[in-house]
Amino acid sequence: MNKTSVARIAAIHLATLAIVSALTGVFAAPALADPEPPAPTSSAQASPEPPSGPTAPEPSSTPPQTSKPAEQDPPAAPAVQKKVETTFVFDKPSYRTDEDVRFVFRVKNISAGRLAGLKINYFPHEPGSLKIMGTSEADGWGPFGHSPGVTLEPGAAYEVKVTGQLTDIENDTAILRGFLSLDSGRGAGPSVGYFDTSVRVTRVAGHAAGLLFGDKNGNGAPDEGERLADTAITLQYANGPAKYTATSDADGRVDFGDVPAAKYHLGGEMIKGWLFPWEVVQIRPDKKDLLLRGAPPLNGALKASVAFNRHDYTKGELARLTVTLSNSGPIPLIGVVAECNRIGDPFSLGGGAGWGPIGYHANGVTIAPGQTRTFAVSSPVPDAAFDRGILKVDCDFGYRGVDIENHAQASDKAPVSGAKATVAGHLYHVPGEDKPYQGLAGVRVVLVSDGACPVVGEQTTDANGDFEFHDVVPGPKHWLYLLPPPGWRTTGDNPESIIVRASAGKPDRRWIQAEPGEAPPPAVPTQVPNCGVTPTPPAPTSGAPGSGSGQSGNAALASTGADVLGLGAFTLVALALGVALILASRRRRQPD
Repeated sequence: MNKTSVARIAAIHLATLAIVSALTGVFAAPALADPEPPAPTSSAQASPEPPSGPTAPEPSSTPPQTSKPAEQDPPAAPAVQKKVETTFVFDKPSYRTDEDVRFVFRVKNISAGRLAGLKINYFPHEPGSLKIMGTSEADGWGPFGHSPGVTLEPGAAYEVKVTGQLTDIENDTAILRGFLSLDSGRGAGPSVGYFDTSVRVTRVAGHAAGLLFGDKNGNGAPDEGERLADTAITLQYANGPAKYTATSDADGRVDFGDVPAAKYHLGGEMIKGWLFPWEVVQIRPDKKDLLLRGAPPLNGALKASVAFNRHDYTKGELARLTVTLSNSGPIPLIGVVAECNRIGDPFSLGGGAGWGPIGYHANGVTIAPGQTRTFAVSSPVPDAAFDRGILKVDCDFGYRGVDIENHAQASDKAPVSGAKATVAGHLYHVPGEDKPYQGLAGVRVVLVSDGACPVVGEQTTDANGDFEFHDVVPGPKHWLYLLPPPGWRTTGDNPESIIVRASAGKPDRRWIQAEPGEAPPPAVPTQVPNCGVTPTPPAPTSGAPGSGSGQSGNAALASTGADVLGLGAFTLVALALGVALILASRRRRQPD
């Protein structure tokens, strides 16, 4: 084989490689994309024996009580084949009325299959039932009280330490009944076994008596002429329905007699025009002397304000505030406390230990006539305040738990920075009875806030009726202005008020219905000059309604991490070189 043939063959091979490279470089590039992450595997929460369970009880402890099926199943739970065995080990054979009940709760899988998502359902409102302690009753049961529950392989067991309180201090037995179910993700799923246990209660008597007076001059002491005669007041057991009422004698003395030793609530009511603050009273086996003070109504004498010490906060910070209280009345105000966030907003401060003497469970403060006092208080910024973009404090000040409508009110708010949210929605209409809804395309959607730049962004619904706004800053009030095509109108408010929250990449998607018809379009606010509207990614144009993918075409290739343009350039150069070599080889073979 001569040199010319060798060159020609090499050129042909090189050209072939170039063509193959071109084909594979273009059509196989998407294969370089990162694969979808695998679904997380569930980690077993139990082994054949609990990894950190309590030690075996001492010989003096109450023997384990293995639950047995009740003679009559609770009506709330369906009858099923028992798959678990439950055991209760109480740390004492009997409990006094002023003691907490402590026990170890153990669950064993006695079936042949894996039990995933075991959760407890018990009946706390049955007469004589224990009340389980925790930040909530579900918390008191450990992982059995929350999703995803506990997973047990066949023969495996799991146990938790539980503390309960008596709800019936006049009964000699406390009970605990319920069932275990498999969490379906939508509440209690199939039941796999019942439990029914009890423990003895020993009634221990305490004695409570005291003096009842109306503090006219506000000095906190019973003076001449202030004792309240023939006045009834009630001790309310803290964890159940038991209550004991006593009526004062001519000298203002009250005697509740022998009552079960326990924790009680007293006051929180207006009696004969006097305000008796709500308080906690612990009655023990020895005699308890009570000084029961009624205060005059506030009559608007107390004024309050509260202010954050900074304009802006971030997640995890400690918010510091200044509370100012003043008394314009003629007598001292004794025992003034703060009660904050009565409605339970997750992004509002609720008081706590950082509020010192004006905290709800503290003794309160005294404000003298004509006096103004300030207090430095603090509370952690709730996680929900970061998602909501705003931190609020909303408190009332006065005597604890009584005459709340006449308390002094004070509030403030501050932004919490750092969060970004996605506002998404779906415009749809129902074409007819028994027909599926359809998305409405071409609706102009303007997102407006009460911030410095009112117009946050603008979108138009895609073919599926979807729209999305990205990187929206939560905190301000927001509205959606909806401008449908001619011949259409929305059925709800327009503009529609919305709450913007950051939700870890899961937008709160709004469903907005439209119908044929005409309606005057809402007047969209004009953007303030020099306010730049942050551009938002285009609304998704394909995929199922509400998918919010927004990525197609070249974007999909770009996300693979492969440099497609570089591969294409290399391929063209290689192809040209191969063709040139072939032509050169042919010229060499031609005769002179």
